[in-house]
Amino acid sequence: MKHPSPNPAFTVEPWALSTASGYQDQSMLDETLFALANGYLGTRGTAEEGAEEGQFSCEGTYLNGVYHSEEIQYGEVAYGYATHNQKMQQVPNGKVLQIFVDNEKVSQAQSLECQRRLDMQSASYQRELVWQSSQGKRLQVNYQRMASLSHPNLLCLRLEITALNFSGEISIKSILDAGYRFAANKSDPRVGQLSIADSLQLTRSELGHSDARMQHQVKDSPFLLCSGYDHHFSVPPLRTTQLDHDLQIGHQFEFALNQNKPLVVEKYVLYNHSRTMDDTTLKASHQSLMAEVRELGWDKLFAQHTEQVKAYWRNSDVVIDGDPAMQQGIRFNLLHLFMSVGKDGKSNIGAKGLTGHGYDGHYFWDTEIYILSFLSATNPALARHCLEYRYHTLDGARRRAREMSHPSGALYPWRTIGGDECSAFFPAGTAQYHINAAIAHAIKSYYLASGDWQFILEMGAEMLFETARLWLHLGHFNPRCDGRFCIDGVTGPDEYTAIVNNNFYTNAMAKAHLDFAVEVVDRFQREDSERWKSICHQLTLTEEEVALWQKAADLMYLPYDEKLGISPQDDSFLEKKPWDFANTPANQYPLLLHFHPLVIYRHQVLKQADVVLAMFLLDDAFPQELKARNLAYYEPLTTHDSTLSTCIHAIEFAETGDYEKAYEFFKDSVRMDLDNLHGNTEYGIHTACMAGSWMSIVNGFAGLRIRADKLVFNPSLPAHWRGFGFNLNCHGRHLHIQISARETRYQLLRGDNLEIEHQGKKVLLQKDQPLCLANQGDKA
Repeated sequence: MKHPSPNPAFTVEPWALSTASGYQDQSMLDETLFALANGYLGTRGTAEEGAEEGQFSCEGTYLNGVYHSEEIQYGEVAYGYATHNQKMQQVPNGKVLQIFVDNEKVSQAQSLECQRRLDMQSASYQRELVWQSSQGKRLQVNYQRMASLSHPNLLCLRLEITALNFSGEISIKSILDAGYRFAANKSDPRVGQLSIADSLQLTRSELGHSDARMQHQVKDSPFLLCSGYDHHFSVPPLRTTQLDHDLQIGHQFEFALNQNKPLVVEKYVLYNHSRTMDDTTLKASHQSLMAEVRELGWDKLFAQHTEQVKAYWRNSDVVIDGDPAMQQGIRFNLLHLFMSVGKDGKSNIGAKGLTGHGYDGHYFWDTEIYILSFLSATNPALARHCLEYRYHTLDGARRRAREMSHPSGALYPWRTIGGDECSAFFPAGTAQYHINAAIAHAIKSYYLASGDWQFILEMGAEMLFETARLWLHLGHFNPRCDGRFCIDGVTGPDEYTAIVNNNFYTNAMAKAHLDFAVEVVDRFQREDSERWKSICHQLTLTEEEVALWQKAADLMYLPYDEKLGISPQDDSFLEKKPWDFANTPANQYPLLLHFHPLVIYRHQVLKQADVVLAMFLLDDAFPQELKARNLAYYEPLTTHDSTLSTCIHAIEFAETGDYEKAYEFFKDSVRMDLDNLHGNTEYGIHTACMAGSWMSIVNGFAGLRIRADKLVFNPSLPAHWRGFGFNLNCHGRHLHIQISARETRYQLLRGDNLEIEHQGKKVLLQKDQPLCLANQGDKA
């Protein structure tokens, strides 16, 4: 694989992303990389003064879990097609703070000096400008911004303005803008289309002395939205003028500056929404939240915010010794995962986080297979919130199952926000029934990592059982396959092969799903028979149905090709002609943008890991030799056109002993967005790939596997690394693991003694008694 050097516009440093470039040709990429979020609101890293004329820019502030709905337009429609698309809601932009000197606007594009910095230790964005007017008047402006992680409704901005060579008046326009637009690339299905003006209906606007508020009804949606701001100034303005222009409201403040004496302007932008409140109640809630914010002020708010960030890094940080670019990449990824993930149990994490409008802000299986693999092992409370969201949308999954002619059970949507299917292309959408197995896998992974049986009692079991029963409607015991349980007409993770029979990944994950469901039933029957009776009554579940789950799992058809010694991806994959990679020029990737789906479907070619993903997720269900043969066969056929692919290959190359290749694929994952390797980060980050970069390190190089009774490690060290370390919160314990070339140091920081397995050797880890164990084998 070919890897470009790290993006030269950014300095490689361990805890920051910074650049002295004031204006890049690809400014939209910067806006994504410098975005901030807190799980509820996210805002792109656009300039407070707005984009310059002719600059390609994408403004955006978004609320997680809030959406508007649009009817999907089909040329031809059939029964069961998704009817409406839900789009993540853009909200009024409250970042606008425009500074004027003698009617000239201070701008980044016209600055003498410019430094921008995303501080990963504080989850804040800083920008420093030195600007000179046409009359030679110089200003230094220091901007600071945070999406508060202690007050999720709040976006805070702070400006420090210093006149360097003059004393005189300046003016500042502070705006709440509900009319910004962006024209996207409609030919790329990954991009998404959003327009704030088309989705909001103004119901009320108010301007006070230094505060402003807008209230909107989100069109074709149950949401009411309130957006507003207030200010604090280090000195009072000379004059204040209210501004009210159609879709924008705001203020213009006039100040007298004294040379070398800073003026500090703080702007508090606050958003809240409701499905149930009326306008008056929503306004009162907004005013109450703003009063709390004003009382605290910037310093206390920033301190509370950074405490949340510090706590996250204590659980999540990965330290790489000897690879500065990878160190920067992994921390950038982990920060964006924390900022993007929903934290209220009513929202989730989109494929693009809260950094852009790509994929319309939809949630996919990315959460369960990739992101929860990271969160369950490090921040289980956040993982639980994501699973709670799935529980709260279970009724929608039941409705979708009925639409798809399944008499019972639940089918989760392939892409959604509010719980309804939003995928208009069913071959790569609804046909991916493995979404149910992904959610079951995440429930199991969370339970194995956390031991949270209470979650299983309250929510997990109901989701697990309702999704499990769907497999018996979808598949059948096939007499032509010696009575094996076969699943027909589905699409696996590889979207370059669609609507096939017996996709290996789907069948294997369905088997694991059914096995785990039966395990949970067994525990209920042993330990809580009354609760089991209640569930059976609630779901009309019978012992006979559970017995069929076990039978289907035991007889699941998992084909094996004796000649090749591999697992066929599906019944027809090996019969197809291999794709002509040698004669496909680089500019025709990704294939989905250059070839009709039918052309792609006729060939042996993969978009991403499919069989190889099953080999990893199902752990010790398959022997190492089979994993290696599957990897050797399928990787050369894989384009990695999906950012979900390279991390899984990194893990499997590490597991099967090809450490050099493991590192090459890891490099692709860890700096996917920083170096814009897929050329579409301008529309948002790739959250699953970000989690995958952590998985590449911890599940790949450290060889972590979380099992019911112990943690298993098989450490290796990339050849030019001096070492790496990470933290885990598993089995109710907090651990730190440090790996060097010769040994691995395990330290139990909190919790009871724990059995671990190090390269096949079982040892007991005790608190305050670190273990240093020798590593066997070669470096990666």
